[in-house]
Amino acid sequence: MTVEISQYRWKRRTTQLAMLLLLALIPALGLFRIDLVTASFYVLDRQIWWSNFLFVFGLALIFATAPIITYMTIGPVWCGWTCPQNLLSEWANNLTYKLLGKLADVRVDGEGMKVAAAKDKILNWLILAVAFLVAALVLGLIPFLYFYTPSEVWNIFSFGSSNQLSKFMQRLYLFTVFLIFIDISVIRYFLCDYACLYRIGLRMFKTRDALHVTYDASRSSSCEKCNYCATTCITDIQPTDIKTYDICIDCGECIDACNRLQAKSGRHGLLGFEMGETGKNASWRTIVKEVASRFNWLVGALFLVGCVTMAWGILTQPPALKTISFVEQQKTQQIGRVCNEQCKQQQTSCKAGSLEGCSRAAACRCQCFLEQDPTSPSSSEWKQCVHSSNASAETLSSKHKEF
Repeated sequence: MTVEISQYRWKRRTTQLAMLLLLALIPALGLFRIDLVTASFYVLDRQIWWSNFLFVFGLALIFATAPIITYMTIGPVWCGWTCPQNLLSEWANNLTYKLLGKLADVRVDGEGMKVAAAKDKILNWLILAVAFLVAALVLGLIPFLYFYTPSEVWNIFSFGSSNQLSKFMQRLYLFTVFLIFIDISVIRYFLCDYACLYRIGLRMFKTRDALHVTYDASRSSSCEKCNYCATTCITDIQPTDIKTYDICIDCGECIDACNRLQAKSGRHGLLGFEMGETGKNASWRTIVKEVASRFNWLVGALFLVGCVTMAWGILTQPPALKTISFVEQQKTQQIGRVCNEQCKQQQTSCKAGSLEGCSRAAACRCQCFLEQDPTSPSSSEWKQCVHSSNASAETLSSKHKEF
């Protein structure tokens, strides 16, 4: 007899990686970005000012109600299936076990440093450190994509610019990489257990009505003295007796483990997912009815109000003025430094109180800008500046000779 068993691990890994990719693509594709210089958001490449009350109010409502909706329906599925922190923690744990031993533990909240004697080698530690560092270097770029376009991020972090802002952002990037490296190396689930705001809310709002792992106690004799599901549990709890306040993340690892073990005897596993009291083998129609009967419609209504308000704020936002990109700002600053050096003599004369020197300094700078960037849209203004400033300087010079 062949028993068909569900496998959650590969589905969960796909979802986790897709979410990580989505977090990077959202700002990279212009779906959402924050511009600190102009105090605005960019949504679908449309500029929305921070002063847009409708948009900001709607966004706040969505952020306030969306987690509560997930707490009451799918429970901690966000943690187990989409949270990047959980993905990184799992990956770091698995890599640590592979390189330092099956029982290795280097976490800050662990029982103490434990490494298999046979694998306590410099090469293993080096591979582990390099893997964590590479991951940190890549992931450290994602937060900056929410504040700069991809081309601006590349310009900043290519480490080829001497601009002061670029230097500051480069240092901030290296600090971010350091924090991510420490997080992956030794913090891991400690952050989830004691510092995650989503986890705090989950402890406050989670109920047995939400999606959870259920155990078929009527077949308890089939798993007597078996602890296989507990040994595969990511959060180190007992899957056969999960309490509401336990830190189960609905990852399904215990369900897969039980299914694999019971399939050897031609039987289904004793663990499964359940919504409310629908039973683990309930149809989707039954599950939807169960959710609808227990759903908090006030929270749902506030969420919809937030969505409508935010959308209305986007549609009513007046067209934005053209902004200068970070690359263009750097180019202008670089030309400014070159022209300041080139026109130093005229500027010195101007600072000494000579009106003629000020006019010649202005003409010199405009001529320099024109030479450095002749294709600029401002080239006609610079030409006019050169002509008028030179004319003013000649007039002042002739008056000075008369006296």
